[in-house]
Amino acid sequence: MNPLAATLARQLENPSGVGGRLVGHAMRVANRRPTRLAIAALDVRRGDSVLDFGCGTGDAILALTTAAGAGRVYGLDHSQDMIDTARRRNPGAVFYHAPFTDIPMPDECVDRILASNVAYFWHDDRPVLAELMRVLRPGGRLAVYATTAESLRRTGIGCSSTHRLLTVEDFRSMLGPTAEITTVKAGFGVAGMIGTFDKSPQKGTLAE
Repeated sequence: MNPLAATLARQLENPSGVGGRLVGHAMRVANRRPTRLAIAALDVRRGDSVLDFGCGTGDAILALTTAAGAGRVYGLDHSQDMIDTARRRNPGAVFYHAPFTDIPMPDECVDRILASNVAYFWHDDRPVLAELMRVLRPGGRLAVYATTAESLRRTGIGCSSTHRLLTVEDFRSMLGPTAEITTVKAGFGVAGMIGTFDKSPQKGTLAE
């Protein structure tokens, strides 16, 4: 793997400093279409409480806030630099700087969860998904976007240990047999996947 791709991969995993801010700007451009598609799949309703999980610089927050109306929108990221930028750009939202496996929110407190371009960093996805199910209300929805393994390999990032490569089969295995998986064109010749999972009103795990 060439040094430039390795540096980019590390910054994508946990952006920081000047390089992180530059990567954050590039992410806003590259992620615009896939994030819009994932938000559409999330089907946010007026009055919903929504968590943007792995929110980065907060690019999805405005669209989520508009869709939720009087509902509350939250953002979480494990990069402090990204959270600082998101807060400046979206003063009306509530943001958390926290690890993906420890969401500082009460049980069953949100109706919708968006997780766009962040699943690559869930190298052990079970504790992450367990936390997402904990904070998601019964009847709520999770929407996850990820670029395919093949597309990531073409960028050179796929050779980095920072990124987990996901095929459609991997994605389905991660989200469980009841999840709906759709392949999409994410722009710039990139293929992506959107997985949606509706939490049962009675049961709470992805496998149920």
